[in-house]
Amino acid sequence: MEIGLKDSSFQVLFDDSPEEARSVFTSVALPHLHKIIGGNTFHPGSFCKDCKIAGCCGALERLDGFLGQSTPGFATRSVSARDIELYETCPAQWFITRSQFLPREYSTGPASQRGRLVHDWIARAHSRSIQCTTQDIGEFDDPDSFTSTLSRDDYAEIQPFLAQHVEVCPVRDGAQIISIESPLYGYDASADVIIASAPDMIYVDTDESLVIRETKSTRREMPEDDAEAFDKFFAAPWLLNLFACGYRGPYQSSSARLELEVITADASRVFEWDLKDEGVLRMAQKEVKQRVKSWHSDATWAATPGRHCTWCPVKGWCPEAEDDDESGSWTE
Repeated sequence: MEIGLKDSSFQVLFDDSPEEARSVFTSVALPHLHKIIGGNTFHPGSFCKDCKIAGCCGALERLDGFLGQSTPGFATRSVSARDIELYETCPAQWFITRSQFLPREYSTGPASQRGRLVHDWIARAHSRSIQCTTQDIGEFDDPDSFTSTLSRDDYAEIQPFLAQHVEVCPVRDGAQIISIESPLYGYDASADVIIASAPDMIYVDTDESLVIRETKSTRREMPEDDAEAFDKFFAAPWLLNLFACGYRGPYQSSSARLELEVITADASRVFEWDLKDEGVLRMAQKEVKQRVKSWHSDATWAATPGRHCTWCPVKGWCPEAEDDDESGSWTE
């Protein structure tokens, strides 16, 4: 029997004799178990935190010292740049969604929704391995455009951002795309943490440089320089830190750089960092170390109520939800 945690609802999953249970197990479950026992391939993911051989698995990149923490935390965990940003917003939300995996209501804030739509469109457009053009954006309902699958409201929301991306699209003639959103997982033995990353795109530019490209959309002001972009978007130091820890990517090149594409509704700009600049890499290591420290040592995961609670997907599980909701502090 399966029982609902929130409302005590229940559902009978199986009600029969022991003999029938054995028969169902033999015909349904046992074949899957044989596949697991005989498996000889590796599929790394955030779930590697639960694996007993994570520390010696060849499918995980060796990223010892990535987090800059000298001792393990309270348990083996996995973490990404987005996880740290989520934790800084609300530790309880990170814990409920990323650690306990309780059911979520799929509501997102307007910025997150817009960012997801822009991100998905660019990923699909780049998968063609041709440069994005104004014709790809087209007009709403234009069957020849690459936006014809969007709703009218979604199109109106992201069209200005896509127009700005076209101005700085990196898929030029001669550029070779290596991967688009391919996940990368590593193991930091010092911290006992699985490191998760998924660069938006890795490509080889026309000058034969290896390039990691990350794209961010925002309604805030455009950063004035590389330093401000570094501070505003944690993805930059996170990806730079990959190289500081020894990762050299899927393509060996004498030159390599990280590109951060920032697009607003009326502007676009690409910020760059040399992946062989030791000073830049040390700066990235320090930034990651400082921002991860609280997450790594936390064992209470206290909620930090605020405006973000309005669209929190797990506020139904939050221990402070009832009091704060009644006081109206979540919607101020």
